[in-house]
Amino acid sequence: MQGQIILNIILLAIIIIISISFHEFSHSIMAYILGDSTAKDQGRLTLDPTKHITIWGLIFMVLTGFRFGWGKPTPINPNNLKNKYLYILIIALAGPISNIILALFFALLLKINIYGDLTNSKILYIINYFIIINVSLAIFNLIPIPPLDGGNILNFIFKKSSIEDFLYKYGIYILIIMILPIIPINGYESLIQVIITPIINFIYTILIFL
Repeated sequence: MQGQIILNIILLAIIIIISISFHEFSHSIMAYILGDSTAKDQGRLTLDPTKHITIWGLIFMVLTGFRFGWGKPTPINPNNLKNKYLYILIIALAGPISNIILALFFALLLKINIYGDLTNSKILYIINYFIIINVSLAIFNLIPIPPLDGGNILNFIFKKSSIEDFLYKYGIYILIIMILPIIPINGYESLIQVIITPIINFIYTILIFL
């Protein structure tokens, strides 16, 4: 039993490493397409996990039951972008969109069923977790609070305003409060869990029953 739990943790960690690497690679390639070669110059234009994963971010994911963690932020030089706010928004959205595409890809695998009967198989288990984790990464990162990708949505709307300054200054503290398990639901859940779990379940259901 304990061995199975350890194997499940390792499997989930591998899926998360692949998914985050794809996420950060998508930021990097979009930045390069839009004229900023900073990520490419730093060796980030690759799917190599060692370029995108931080040990502490991965450890934190395991300790929090894969509810929260992080990879290496993709370096961007806004001075290389012709339309700073719009292009930064596009680069930011590239990450979550890539995770939705990855989730859709694995959902289609279930439909095509190229491996034959997937019922009660390990392959079904792995594919299912690929879908769940990538949908979760996408929705979590779309929360409109810096330093998450979604923070750039508000920065685009409130560009060059005191609201933008406030978000950059206090966004990380707001985010930390939101991930603390302080809501008395099913024991205790974080505010982020309460907000995004129904959205994740809804999108997951759509993908599964496409």
